Parts: sequence; structure tokens; C-alpha cells
Amino acid sequence: MKRIVLALIINFIIITSAHAFITFNQELDVSSNTTQIRGINFKPDGTIMYVTERNGTTDNNIGRAANIIQFSLSTPFDISTAKEVSNTRVEEEVGTNLNFLPHAIEFKPDGTRLFLIANTGTLVYQFDLSTAWDTSTISFNAKYNVTGENQLRTLTFKPDGLRMYVSGTQHDKLKEYILTNPWDITTSNVTAGKTSSSLVSADDNMRNVQFNSSGTELYVGGNENNNMNKYTLSTAWDISTISSSFTAYTLGGTTFSNMRGFIFTSSFTRLYITDDDNLTNRIIEYVAACGTTITCENPKQDKNVVALLEAQFNLSKRIIKHNSLPIMHRIEWLRRHKNYDNLDNFQAEISFTDQRLAKLVDTIKPNKKRNKRPKKEDQWFKWNEGRIGIGKSKGIAGSLSRNLHSTGFAIGADKKKNDDTMYGYVFQFGTENVDIIPNLSGIFAKSYSLSMYSTTLRENHIFTDGIIGISHLDLDIRRDDNNNILEGDRYGEQIFGTFNFGKRINSENINFNPNLKIDLGYTKLGEYREENEFGTLTDVLLFEEQEIYSGFGTASLLFDKTIKHYEDRLINHSGRLEYILDFSPGSDAEFYYANNTNTRYSLNFDSDEETEHNIRVGYGFDVSSKTGWSLISNFERFYVVNNGYINEIYFSAGYVPINGTKFALDAKNNNFNSSLRVDKKIYGFNLKFDFENDLFNSSKDYLVNLSIDAKY
Repeated sequence: MKRIVLALIINFIIITSAHAFITFNQELDVSSNTTQIRGINFKPDGTIMYVTERNGTTDNNIGRAANIIQFSLSTPFDISTAKEVSNTRVEEEVGTNLNFLPHAIEFKPDGTRLFLIANTGTLVYQFDLSTAWDTSTISFNAKYNVTGENQLRTLTFKPDGLRMYVSGTQHDKLKEYILTNPWDITTSNVTAGKTSSSLVSADDNMRNVQFNSSGTELYVGGNENNNMNKYTLSTAWDISTISSSFTAYTLGGTTFSNMRGFIFTSSFTRLYITDDDNLTNRIIEYVAACGTTITCENPKQDKNVVALLEAQFNLSKRIIKHNSLPIMHRIEWLRRHKNYDNLDNFQAEISFTDQRLAKLVDTIKPNKKRNKRPKKEDQWFKWNEGRIGIGKSKGIAGSLSRNLHSTGFAIGADKKKNDDTMYGYVFQFGTENVDIIPNLSGIFAKSYSLSMYSTTLRENHIFTDGIIGISHLDLDIRRDDNNNILEGDRYGEQIFGTFNFGKRINSENINFNPNLKIDLGYTKLGEYREENEFGTLTDVLLFEEQEIYSGFGTASLLFDKTIKHYEDRLINHSGRLEYILDFSPGSDAEFYYANNTNTRYSLNFDSDEETEHNIRVGYGFDVSSKTGWSLISNFERFYVVNNGYINEIYFSAGYVPINGTKFALDAKNNNFNSSLRVDKKIYGFNLKFDFENDLFNSSKDYLVNLSIDAKY
């Protein structure tokens, strides 16, 4: 009893079945071209298809006609576009009068030589083509006798042409032949090599075999079980190491009665089977759910899949940071250049040159809180900022490294609400380009954002800043799956907010701004489906909606120093040192193969110890002119501890009209001979007005001067 149970367990292990990974796509009826179809092959680019046939008629006692039919395909590998261009008899070249039944057909990679086997004997035939890939130019060259076999059915070669593998119905084993010269089966150049174990367990009536490109897998097909069966080799191309177990793939979508031959494309994305049921001759095209190995491997083990999903997780958080930084730069610029009494860039100063009047006015000057200057609520101030970023990320375990490139542009406008508060709006457009190293996988993302912000000065030079905004994301995603490029479009929406609390410490030499900042965000990425270049479901993954929550806490120290350059320009140097804690929760990405919706996969991405600690350092300078022009530039380096970095350059240029007015009243001597002087700066021009008069003298004498000048 124990032996029976054990045998059942072993049998279950040896023979496994895979469903729905190879599905029907289309078929081509070639009954008008042939009555007994056999082998099939393609030119590597898919523009020519070849089938072998045995015509049921006889001709001059030669026997049934053995032919190679050549088709042209206007669309590569699309059998619906096949058109016959030639039908070439080959038994006449061989010179046999036997019933020559051609089966498998193979080509030298350059198309100048082809090989045939026939199940009426034990010979492999070698032909030359005077015109590459044109079977109408065929000529017989040589043949090799496979001893110990009968009715040869399968034929294939190692890609370098130094190994030939054949099998027949005698033993159902694969035999190796070593070629001294590649692609030459002249008897003197061939030596018998290794022999595989029996393959009858897969199918005892084999019609063809095919290796994958690396020689680590062998596919066997026949008309006994009408399946596709896969063996593995522990040593590449060594048929003595073929495993005893195999996987049987059910060919779904349609059935066939009598497989005569088969061929996979080099990418293993399509399978073609010839079927002969004595009534209909047809070619059936199948598509594989997953290329290269047919079997859909666990995508969680695919480093490209993991890298792309991780990149989307981090990209969503990075876009939120990029949307808040230009706004913070704007607010910081305002703090560096003026106090909050003059956020509107309007400067008015009243001074008294006479000390007695000055002291008197000081005693009666109204409190700022009780008597504020008139608001200029209709005055909006415009600003802009551009950004260029370059960086690199190492990726987490099981992922791949990535190169990062980003650009951004912000256009904003703000105005005063009162003497202590300013608010504004900003529109931003940004791009994020992520290139997976070292293949063609990557992401190109575009973001469109609209934000509102405010800044308020409180007691003791304490300030608070706030930002709230929304974004729309447009992601173009490409995945390189063994040279099968899959692409998809994914859309997303974001909402984000920032709260900043700090204090400005002014001094004669250098100013300091210690800050504490919180950034929060929510991203919802929509579902998306990949598409391949063939328009099939091969390797195609579908990704479900994904929610990503982001959170950052920042402790920073900002400092700046202003240097006067000449009389009309100010140069302000600034720097920052920040520690950023990424406390974003994890996010689950769920996905599945389009051809296998029953098996779902999930990956969780989180800010682990290697990515949660970040440091940002920066240096910037801005040049401000009294004429209203300003140029701003910042360089910042963002470190993800032990994981990567991003270098970013921010730049801005703008113009703000400076309307500065200075009033001076001078009371001279004891006679109250007075003067009034007004200095006003308008759009780079200096306007001066002088008026002198004795306020208590009945004389009408007075002096008036008006001058306008500008410096260039």
C-alpha cells in the first residue's frame, strides 16, 4: 500500500499540467496548396513561411511528390497574410524513387542551406540555396545516415551549427551528432555523440522537438497527446541531463486531430502547428501567455516588475515634494528681502532731519496694529521658477538600479491679505524620467499641479507657512521582458499639503531660519494594462488600482547673508541643511497575467531603514536690482541614506516694480524756514522734488526743484 501511495505521489510530481498559457489565435486553411502538410519553419524576420508536404499523386513512377511550399507574409508572422510564391519538388534533387515523406525542415542562419528528414528512411538531407531563403533555387549537397533508427521525425540544431539532434520512432530518444564544421553534415564531418533518456512519457509519437535559445529547455510535441511538453536540462545543450519530469501544456481555444510538425518563434511568443486530418490541411497559430519559456514565471521574482512598481511608489512621493519646494523657495525669498510690513514691495519712509521734530513725532507715532497702511489688495505679484534634476537610485533587494531625470516649471502669483499675511496660487508642470539599469524598462511621467499657499508673520519673528494642492499624473510605462517590450499608460490623482513653522533670527552678519515642516500626500494610481508589440496577450500583466500615502517630517536650518554690490544691486547668499524623515506607510501593488486571471500577485512597498532617512543640503544666491529685476538660482542635493541621491538646480528670473518713496521734512533754525524733499523710484527712474519756504513768513518767496535721472 505504501508503495502504491508513493508511486502516485511520484507520478504527480513527474507529470504536471499547465493550463491557459498557450491559447489559440488564428488558423490558415492550406488545403488548396497541399493535401498532406508536414513540417513548418519561418525566415527569422517572419516575412517568409515554409511548409513541407507529400503530394498524394504519383509522377513517372517516382512516387508521391515531396515538396517545399514557400509563402510570403506581408505582415511578419501573421499567417492570415500568407501568399504562396513557389512550390519546389525535392525528391528529384535527391534522386530517389521511394515515397519520400519530408517532415522537419531547418535552415542555416544565413538562409543559404536547408536540411530535411523523411520518415521513409534514416537519412538527413542537406541542400544549398543559390539565393538565400529562396527554396526555388535549391540543389542537393549531401546526406547523412542515422543508423539504428527508422522513420525520422525530429530535427534541430544548436545555434552555432556544431550539434545536430534527431530522433525517430525506433527508440523515442534524442540523439546528438557532433559536427566538425558548422552546418555541414557531410559524413566525414559528423561524429555520434550522446543519447537522451526515453521521451515517450511526453508523447510516444513525436513530431518535432525544439530547444529554447539557451539550451536549458526542450519542447516536445506529437499527435498522441496533442499537448506541448517541456523538459529541462541541468546542463545546457547536454541531452544526457534532460530531466525525467516534464510539464504538459494544454493548447487551449481549439483542437487538432493530427499534429505533423510545430515551430516556435525565436522569442517563444507564438507557436505554429501543422495539422493533417486527411480532409483539411491547416496551420494553427497559438500565442503564449509568457514568452521565452512559455511558462508564466512568478512576476514577483522579475526584477524589472519589482523595479517599475518601486519606481512608481517613490515617484508619487517625489512629485509631491517637487510641488511644494518651489513654493517654499518663493516664501523664503520674500523673507530674505523684506520684512512683512513690505510684502507688496511698496516702500514709503518719512524722516525728519530736525531732531526736535523727530522726537516729537516719535512720541505721537500711531501703533502699527491700530493704524495700518492702506492695503493694496488689487496688486498681484507674479513669479516663476524652473527646475532640472539628475539622480540615481540603487533600488531595494530584488530590484534594479535606476537613473533619474526630472524637469519642472512653476508660474505663480501672490498678494497681501494684510500687513502680516500673504497668499497666492501657483500652477506647475513637471516631468519625471526613470530609466531602469541596464535594460529598456522605464517610466516617463508628466504631472500637472495647482496649489494655494499662504505665509503669516507672528509675534517674535515667528512665521507659519501652509500649502494645499492637487495634481494629475500621466505615466508612460515600458517593461523589457527578454526583448519583448511591453507598454502601458497609467493615470493618477494626488492631493497634498504642507505646514511649515519657524523663526527668523536676524543679525548684522548672517540670518538664520530654523524650521520644522510636515508634508503629507495621497496618490491614487489607476489600473493599467500592458500591450506588447505583437498585439497578443504574451507576457501581458494587468495592474490594479493602487493607493499611496506619503508623509515627511523635516527639521531644517536655513541661513542667508546679503551683500550690497555697487549702489543698485543686492546679492543674497543662502544655504540649507535639512534632515528628512520618510514616515510614509506601505503600499500594496496587485497584478496578474492577462491569460491567467485566477492567479493574483501582490507586492508591498515601504520606506524601510535604508530609505526612510534623508538629508538635503543646498546653496543658492539671488541678485536683486533696484530697477526691479531679480535672478535666483539654487543648487540642492537630496540624499537617500544608503540608497541614492538627486541633484537639482532651481532657477528663476523676474521683474517686480519698485515704487519707493521717501519724504523728508527739515525745520531750519528757529525761524521755521522749512524744506520738503520727496525721493521716489519708479521703474528704475529716480524722481526728486525739493520745496523750500518759511511757513510763518508772509513773503511768497519759495524755491522748487524737480529732477529725474536713471543709472544704467
